[in-house]
Amino acid sequence: MRQIKLTEVHPGMVLARNLFNRKGHILLATGAMLTENYLHKLRRLKVKTLFIQDPRYDDINIPEYLSLETQQRALSILNTTMEKIHNRETFAINAISNVASDIVEELILQPSVSIQLTGIATHDDYTLDHSLNCAIYTALLARSCDFTIPQIKEIACGALLHDVGKMKVDKGIINKPGRLTEKEFGIIKQHPQSGFNLLVKKRWELSSLVAHMAWQHHEKIDGTGYPRGLQGEEILNYSRLLTITDVYEAITGCRPYRKSMKLQEAYHIIHSGLGTTFDKNYGEIFLSKMALYSPGMEVTLNTGEKAIVISLLESAPQKPIIRLISYPDGTPYMPPTDINLAKNPQLSIVSTSPI
Repeated sequence: MRQIKLTEVHPGMVLARNLFNRKGHILLATGAMLTENYLHKLRRLKVKTLFIQDPRYDDINIPEYLSLETQQRALSILNTTMEKIHNRETFAINAISNVASDIVEELILQPSVSIQLTGIATHDDYTLDHSLNCAIYTALLARSCDFTIPQIKEIACGALLHDVGKMKVDKGIINKPGRLTEKEFGIIKQHPQSGFNLLVKKRWELSSLVAHMAWQHHEKIDGTGYPRGLQGEEILNYSRLLTITDVYEAITGCRPYRKSMKLQEAYHIIHSGLGTTFDKNYGEIFLSKMALYSPGMEVTLNTGEKAIVISLLESAPQKPIIRLISYPDGTPYMPPTDINLAKNPQLSIVSTSPI
């Protein structure tokens, strides 16, 4: 299996991982042969990458954090909840709470807690994708920070719901491809308060901490965030976790107004914000668990050789095991050679194929 850009996919390739639509239904299933008609539709949906079957790399395991069933159910429940909020209909929280609990139950069975961008199949609604990714990343971070299982379930629920206030914002602003005007950004900045107002009404159905995660996820440690300019420990610890993963997911995900940034860029942005934008302790733990490369990704070494990332080590997620596939002049390695970068400090990755 390999992860490649949609622009590099050609008819006849076979899909190796499911694609979902915004309601959690499968757009294309694993094993589907890609035709020009399919590729045309995926381009219209602005899908950026696909996981493709490749017999040369059958042994590469690109992990999924969640089962297909849980992914489908989470996306479906999120979509239904967001639509009800948008239409000003009554909505229940128990389904979200239950799926948050199921997400955590699956995550705690994972042997590794490396945080990497391989967990969620691509679909056509980035807001839902963002919420589900944030729930996974925040739960993984909370696990690394030794929160209890009940706390992690609460945190995952809050992460799933943290952007509900955006349902009160005109979709023309949310999906605007260009730079927001000052007025439009002012409207966007109201969504934490709107989300809190929505969720606090459900106080008999969920913890007030969940509502506060929606309220506080744009606050910053130095007090320059919004909507209230809270500082330091005035911001709840749950929210301080979410602030990190919210920014990480936003940076590394595609948005209507810009392309996704590379993982290395996300690493440096978060590192530079430790103690100002982000909680220093939680941020350092996050960075220590953050993978800079994903299995199936093509990379170039400082020697000029090309390689494929094979797997990640929990003890050194930023020093993956790679498979050398070609020399600097393009001559293929015969046979390909696997190397653990953690044990070969003279070798380093200098670039990746753009995803």
